[in-house]
Amino acid sequence: MKINSPLLLIGLISIILTSCLNQQKEKKEMKYSSAITFLYYDDFEYGINFFENVLELNLVMDQGFARVYQVNEKAFLGIVQKRDTSELAGSTLFSLTTANVDREFERVKALGTINLSEMKYFESIPLKSFFFDDKEGHKFEIQQFLKEEDVLQF
Repeated sequence: MKINSPLLLIGLISIILTSCLNQQKEKKEMKYSSAITFLYYDDFEYGINFFENVLELNLVMDQGFARVYQVNEKAFLGIVQKRDTSELAGSTLFSLTTANVDREFERVKALGTINLSEMKYFESIPLKSFFFDDKEGHKFEIQQFLKEEDVLQF
């Protein structure tokens, strides 16, 4: 029985490359499916006009007090009507969308995150989310959409 070394070498290289590609695939799986950066406006009508006429972004969700516009396939910019009583006082909120907000809440909570809110349910959207800050005061939200069409969009 004669062993053909070039074929054996090609077979080994093929196995190694397949293994490497599978490992890269696993690493590329993202925890978050999309991101929405929300900008808070005192003059909500001005913000709507700016997003629609200056930036020429397409509206993909209107929540009444907030509107979400699509920048590209999975990047979104939102506008929120600023309220004096908002617990998110500030002008920007970075929101990450995940498929398991409960797991993310427990993970972030275990890290002792600053100003971590309780889990919130927004029936009108519908979605579940929680909020927190980093030590520089930047505002973050991790959310999970609950309506199938929103899950597909975001």
